[in-house]
Amino acid sequence: MEHVAPGSAQGEPTSAPARDLLITSDTPTLSTRLATHAEQVTGRGRIALVFALIVLVGVNLRSVIMAVPPVLPLIQRDLRLSYTATGLLTSLPLLIMGAFALPAGLLAGRLGGRRVVAIGLTLLAMGAVLRSVWPQAVPVYLFTVLLSMGITLAQTSVPVLARQWFPTRIGLVAALFTDGLILGETLGAALTLPLMQRFLAPDGWAGVLLLWAPPTVLALVRWFFFAPPAAATLPARASDAPPATTSARSDAPGAAPPRRRVNALHLGILLGSGSLVYFSMNAWIPPYNQAIGATAATPLALGVLNAIQLPVGLAMIPFAQGMAGRRWPFLAAGSVCLVAIVGWVASPVAWQPIWAACLGGGSSFVFVLAIGLPALLADRASVARLTGATLTLSYGVAFLGPLLGGAFWDIAHRAQWAFAPVGIAGLLLITLGATLPSRANFGLVDGSR
Repeated sequence: MEHVAPGSAQGEPTSAPARDLLITSDTPTLSTRLATHAEQVTGRGRIALVFALIVLVGVNLRSVIMAVPPVLPLIQRDLRLSYTATGLLTSLPLLIMGAFALPAGLLAGRLGGRRVVAIGLTLLAMGAVLRSVWPQAVPVYLFTVLLSMGITLAQTSVPVLARQWFPTRIGLVAALFTDGLILGETLGAALTLPLMQRFLAPDGWAGVLLLWAPPTVLALVRWFFFAPPAAATLPARASDAPPATTSARSDAPGAAPPRRRVNALHLGILLGSGSLVYFSMNAWIPPYNQAIGATAATPLALGVLNAIQLPVGLAMIPFAQGMAGRRWPFLAAGSVCLVAIVGWVASPVAWQPIWAACLGGGSSFVFVLAIGLPALLADRASVARLTGATLTLSYGVAFLGPLLGGAFWDIAHRAQWAFAPVGIAGLLLITLGATLPSRANFGLVDGSR
């Protein structure tokens, strides 16, 4: 029997998670309720420890890849890469995250999120080491794929674990995980060049990338010993799945009025536009400043772009769950990013930190809402699939930013064209944010904009 969305017409099946985010919850069995309760983390000390683990995982999922942009001009020179190939190197993690997020979500549901995070951290550490000890073009690309698969596995599993471990604090856990990602981005972007200049040769990019591998190993060890247990949320075989149930008829007394469906394609492009802004700026600030003779401005611009995200993420912690599904955050973020990218290419170099703060803060604002949305909207059995589908769409969009920026630069032979995708992303945030359904269509409490 097919699921029927609450408030939909009788007999209308719920759309697949890859298309719609209108997910219904089956009535849990007694065994499901007991298992879910046993997985919940309790006790102040235990809760604080798990919160710290989640933040630590987030830090390592970004520091390894965000260490690349500061040394990108050196990599491009030594490996003799075109601007398009350089853009592919920085956007490759996004391509892998987009391509494998849905399978990663299903794997987390089958094997359990705890185990899949451990597998992901292992692949991440291996890729980080191997790309540094074999600094040639093809190996660097191949091992970037390997570490990106590890990032995908771990990142997709954490929202699943948030739903299991902290079902009443999903918004808080999502914000903490996001802050860990942001902190890792900030550390990777801000410390890579100073570490290379202080401890290695001026062109020792392979050595400085290797320095980010040991913290990942340390995070893996701590996760192995201290992460709470977490059972699989999906059956190992389709035949093991419980029989589907239907929701109440829409014409029953007191039933909610029909709701407009929340389209996952709409949301994926919307949220991916925010990520595109962030990754494109990180990829092209160093080559752009080198091209215009402003290399000295790069460390500050990159540092501000990444550092501003942390206070924005922290400030959103108390409000993250309440802002889910609202239109205004996307309208505001899109407007800020659009104005900032025009200012970036049109104003003097001295203004770069201001525009970088606007772009970094705007993209962070969108991402904090993105990472927790599947866990807020889906039930325990659906969150793994929904997380994977959402990240697949969003990272698929974000992948295009650095790649298209490099292609535009190659075609136009003007550095400013590398930032054209950022302007397009700002317009998409405004357009798609304005057409986002009201909160009631997300199954949330009010219909405010």
